[in-house]
Amino acid sequence: MKRWVLYIIICASLLLPGLLFAGGSQEPPALSGSVSVDMWHAMGGARIELIEGIVQDFMDQNPNINVVVQYTGSYNDTLNKTTAAAKAGNAPHVFHLYEIGTLGMANSGMVVPIGDLTKWETIDWDAFFSPVGTYYTISGTHYSMPFNSSTPLLYYNKNFFKQAGLPDKAPATFDDVIEYSKKLKGSSLGLKGAITWNLNNWYTEEWHCIMDAPFVNKDNGRKGEFPTEVLFNREPGQKILEWWTGMERDGYFLDVGPGWANHRAAFGSGEVAMVMSSTSDVNQLTGLLKDKGWDMGTGYVPKPAGAKGGVTIGGGTLWLSAGHPDAETYAAFKLVKYISQDDAQMKWHKGTGYFAVRKTAMKKLESEGWFRDNPNFLTAFNQLLETPYTVNTAGALIGVFPEVRALIEAGIQKVYAGDATVKQALDEAAGKANQAIKEWNELNM
Repeated sequence: MKRWVLYIIICASLLLPGLLFAGGSQEPPALSGSVSVDMWHAMGGARIELIEGIVQDFMDQNPNINVVVQYTGSYNDTLNKTTAAAKAGNAPHVFHLYEIGTLGMANSGMVVPIGDLTKWETIDWDAFFSPVGTYYTISGTHYSMPFNSSTPLLYYNKNFFKQAGLPDKAPATFDDVIEYSKKLKGSSLGLKGAITWNLNNWYTEEWHCIMDAPFVNKDNGRKGEFPTEVLFNREPGQKILEWWTGMERDGYFLDVGPGWANHRAAFGSGEVAMVMSSTSDVNQLTGLLKDKGWDMGTGYVPKPAGAKGGVTIGGGTLWLSAGHPDAETYAAFKLVKYISQDDAQMKWHKGTGYFAVRKTAMKKLESEGWFRDNPNFLTAFNQLLETPYTVNTAGALIGVFPEVRALIEAGIQKVYAGDATVKQALDEAAGKANQAIKEWNELNM
């Protein structure tokens, strides 16, 4: 009976976060004098200056709060540095973490949940896109503040499509991708491949959501219990990787390895006509093609036949470290709340392609004509808004998600090399993943 009550509470929290976290019931700490806040983030390149500009806007509006913002490398680098700093007693007030770190961080003892701080100031969770808010809500508690949310998109070179006799629209299904690829490779374009994306299990996870298929048990880890078994080696996972690795075998897919640079470079230089990448790359990829005199189109992530689900949120959020004085925690809370609001999110969206995480920000972008003039920025919003909510499209929660990703990626490389079939690679990865999950669960029960 208790389990069912807990399940009802969790479901209510996912559907009605704004009601559960109205907050603002206690007087916040006084911010007398100057309060200093450290913020560590994982956004490199041109995004460093963009984040620093948003933080400066915050400080201009809050002159008694000084924010020392620092780029600390990749998500993994930032996580490792933050963990080490927390153990040493000098963790940053705010740190940046990818979505797959959610369950592990929520159970780390290192953080103050954002939902706990709405006792000081309200947060209108209803203003956020529902998938953004629900991903980071566990057992009724909202743990981190949405910042850079993304999904994959399919990008295509309009000029190449025209030369190959293809319509000016992205392929919608797995079969469509193969048909487009045949025409592109058979054309006079001299492509190295028809399509590419980087070696990252994020795409496999997204295709599970698109197929409305669980990635792990226990309602995709969202039942109020830790998952105990992965499900990615079942029929949906096999279907995904048979298509993926089959295209590589047949010369349609260009393998560019891991990382977030090579696949963009291959698309920008004209080695391929299509690329799948994050929504956050709209701005960068538009510029790469424009430099060559080419036009770019965007489309949804291609679906397997009969798929009824949709995409889930990727990217990262901002977390607050535990152990700081209340005044500093409150100042940090005000900072991350500001970064999630309309003006900051609109600035961030325009400079990158990441979602503006609030529905209210999207409405403002629409009213000022942004999407009319920049239609490729709208594709991601539409794809997300058309996604039905289920525990599967919400995305999986796993305590050892980074390790699970690495295991599947290693399996894909074995299939490329001819050292394993898809089924063998997935079964091997699943066995190792289940053992890692068991060990993590035992430590965190």
